[in-house]
Amino acid sequence: MSLTKKINVLHLRSCRGSGGGPEKTILFSIKEVDSARFEMSVAYLKSRHDPGFDLDNRAKALGIEAFVTIDEDYKCDIAAMKKLLKLLRDKRIDILHCHCYKSDLYGFILSRYHPMKLVTTAHGPLASLRYFWASRNWRVRYVYDQIDLRILKHFDAVLMVSESMRETISKYHVPADKLVWVKNAIDAAHFCADRQRGISFRNRLGIPLDAPVIGAVGRLNGEKDYPNFLAAAKLLLERYDNLVFTIAGTGSLEDSLRLQTRRLGISDKVHFLGHQPDVRPVYDMLDVYVLSSTREGLPNTVLEAMAMEVPIVSTDVDGVAEAVCGGTEAILVPARNARLLADGVSRVLDDPQLASHLCRTARDKVCNSFSFASRMRQVESIYSRVMADESVANTRAVRIAQ
Repeated sequence: MSLTKKINVLHLRSCRGSGGGPEKTILFSIKEVDSARFEMSVAYLKSRHDPGFDLDNRAKALGIEAFVTIDEDYKCDIAAMKKLLKLLRDKRIDILHCHCYKSDLYGFILSRYHPMKLVTTAHGPLASLRYFWASRNWRVRYVYDQIDLRILKHFDAVLMVSESMRETISKYHVPADKLVWVKNAIDAAHFCADRQRGISFRNRLGIPLDAPVIGAVGRLNGEKDYPNFLAAAKLLLERYDNLVFTIAGTGSLEDSLRLQTRRLGISDKVHFLGHQPDVRPVYDMLDVYVLSSTREGLPNTVLEAMAMEVPIVSTDVDGVAEAVCGGTEAILVPARNARLLADGVSRVLDDPQLASHLCRTARDKVCNSFSFASRMRQVESIYSRVMADESVANTRAVRIAQ
């Protein structure tokens, strides 16, 4: 009786600090994959001088042993590429599953030296270009995106977290049959509401139990548009006396956001929670979850809030508008409009029946439509399909004498 060889898959991503939503997807993929058919591991490119990097510890806590880090000293590090190539060869990787521009570039280059299939997941940065030019670092982001978009046509499959990405990516000559919409997903059994846990977290922060808490969760970067969230907070504090606002996450904009709260005179009403290894207590204490982003694919935080039964007020960006029904599962408002964002929060605070309805329907939606197990079966089918196609890897790879 012959045994079918397992397909060796390596996830590759570059990350600073604690990362964001893609990290959850990558780590839970290792837990959920069909281990009888696939041997899956993870490699992270990281700055050698990044004290905030903690993904190795998070992987260990999940019982994931197949996790390695590759230190970099430069933005594009040849020594790191050589280490990655050795890893690809040692593990006999069949499929390199990349995440975002740097891993795409490294994978594209190294596919010339190691015969393998290339798969990538296009996360939030390749969503629509609406408000792109408003980002503080748009010039750098534009260069990175252009490099990324121009090499995607060389990949065997491009997984999009929102259907709205298709139009942008297709303009760069990526064949339609390589573009696959794979929805982000979560384990709804893991993200389940526990209000006692929320009360305990409130007590730790010194937040009164009768104070409504409006919160955001995510990296402190330009695309999340936290300045708009804080501007909306200022408007809401003019309408209500006892509101409290929280932001869970870390990032380069933290100092400027703290400065903005002081300028607005609301610093005593805003709690910066930093990175939370377990975000469930954060959701448990929230009365409203707010996403103020200008660009997104489909953020895991929205799915988490849906599962945790927290009413959602979100900008109507890209994958969010695809994932939820406005007015039924979330309140959707235009981006970069603090007054409309504040009005959306007011609707939820002033109407408990609406809040309850949003929670109930959103929980049902995430359980029925965003199952992580179902997502992994779809991804596994993509892996099997690209491995069955011999038309690309054999012509792309160039054997180099070791």
